[in-house]
Amino acid sequence: MKPLSILVTALALLLSAAAHTAALAEPAPEQPSLLQSAEDDIKRWKISEAARKAGDMLRAADTEDKRLEAWYLNAIVEFYKGNYEKAGEYAGKVLENSTDGDKGRGFIGFVALASGNRPDWKEVASGNFVIRYAHPKDLVVAELGMDVLEKSRYEIGLDLETYPEGPVIIEIYPDLESFTLASTRPPENVETTGVVGICKFNRIMILSPRLLPKGYTWADTLAHEYTHYLIFLKSENTVPVWLHEGIAKFEEARWRKEKRNVLTPFYETILADALERDNLVPIEKMHPSLAMLDSAREAQLAFAQAGTSVGFLVDKWGDDGLVALLDSMRKRDDYESAIEEVTGLPFGDFMTSWRAYLEDKNLREMIPGMQVKGVKIIKDSEEGPDGSEDLVDIDDRKARDHTRLGDLLGERGRLKAAVYEYGKALTFDPGSLVISTRMATALSRRGEQDKALAAVEPLSELYPDEIDINLVLGRIFLAKGNTARAEESFTAALYVNPFDPHVHSALKTIYEAEGRKEEAEKHGRMLKILGYQEQEK
Repeated sequence: MKPLSILVTALALLLSAAAHTAALAEPAPEQPSLLQSAEDDIKRWKISEAARKAGDMLRAADTEDKRLEAWYLNAIVEFYKGNYEKAGEYAGKVLENSTDGDKGRGFIGFVALASGNRPDWKEVASGNFVIRYAHPKDLVVAELGMDVLEKSRYEIGLDLETYPEGPVIIEIYPDLESFTLASTRPPENVETTGVVGICKFNRIMILSPRLLPKGYTWADTLAHEYTHYLIFLKSENTVPVWLHEGIAKFEEARWRKEKRNVLTPFYETILADALERDNLVPIEKMHPSLAMLDSAREAQLAFAQAGTSVGFLVDKWGDDGLVALLDSMRKRDDYESAIEEVTGLPFGDFMTSWRAYLEDKNLREMIPGMQVKGVKIIKDSEEGPDGSEDLVDIDDRKARDHTRLGDLLGERGRLKAAVYEYGKALTFDPGSLVISTRMATALSRRGEQDKALAAVEPLSELYPDEIDINLVLGRIFLAKGNTARAEESFTAALYVNPFDPHVHSALKTIYEAEGRKEEAEKHGRMLKILGYQEQEK
């Protein structure tokens, strides 16, 4: 298989069809209602109902044309159910027997291609979820992800008053090519905007955090995409992209936090700048996907806008208002009239009130000079990050030079000299995350834990998901004997990069010391999955 050529072929197939439902063969005159009804079920994600009708069509098919229609519909239904082998078989029958001049084009061609070129899936399953993975190390993500999803099912399900009837399929893609083929996301969308997850075709698809140099917030991404799944079900696919993303952003940390708050320092900084410059992203530009916006910063600004608009709705009209909005969307299929029904405000007034709500908060630039970048995808053949790539994030040349010298001294064990160089670097770039974490690491290695903590702890409030900060904090707290804070920091790191053996080893040690046998054994098992027995803490 040549992944890139397959991807190009798949994208060409998709571009040839505006929507797969429109590409269905013309129904036979004697049974148009059944076919049209099944198409509508698929559009509204009522897959079990569409499956029943597809089965009826197949049993009743007594002519070649009827069989083609039944195979076509069954291919689509099985694809949405995640049954790739059956979907491929039905799609193959359509392609083999069709006399259509566009044979192999459109959605049926995509179904055949995607089904035939899927990863070699293995599964971790519960009654509520089936998590598929292909790379052996991604079993760690699957096992940890099951707990994230079960918590999401409970907490986000309560918020949205929605629980799926059958198991939800989650797929962890082992490389960029397979992810972009299955998700129909061009590679440039992923790398430019940093969107690494999608809920589509009745399932959740994420890119393995193994493919990013330092991982990403994959656990929140799972919860984010699961929220999308619930929105599709509850609204029957009537919610527009901007509102979809707003609700998902508002709920994504709900599995681990009681209070929902989109206005992290990161998002407050982005919004403060956009409000001051009056360059918010228009809602129209958010369609058809935030992944297709011009840059990572624009995509994150759109998330911030959409998420805070939902926060405004819940602050003023409560959780019941959010549930009522989804119910109204299902009935009306018109977000403007649905918002007016729930809030009593015409849509334009609602958006004006939302902006005033933000301006009343006196948002400020919490992280001066903050950079928002896309993602770099690495391959198995590439070496992991050694820290030198972080130097490009230091804008000041003198600060960068002193940091580089500090790194060299630290590698040679000359920690006192390294601390001096990092201190010089910070005089040129005082708020640098890169330099501060290096300073804290060197101080911690020297045994100066209090100084190390003072160097990095203030930054943890600004960058709560930054893995380097959580790693160094975990080591500092462990050295100070504060196992509760060490566990908190290492767990935060785990939900960004679950492949770091030091994190699993540290958590295993903490749990063993506290007599938490089951948790200790879990991380011991994960060390073995990653190819390690024991690591230094």
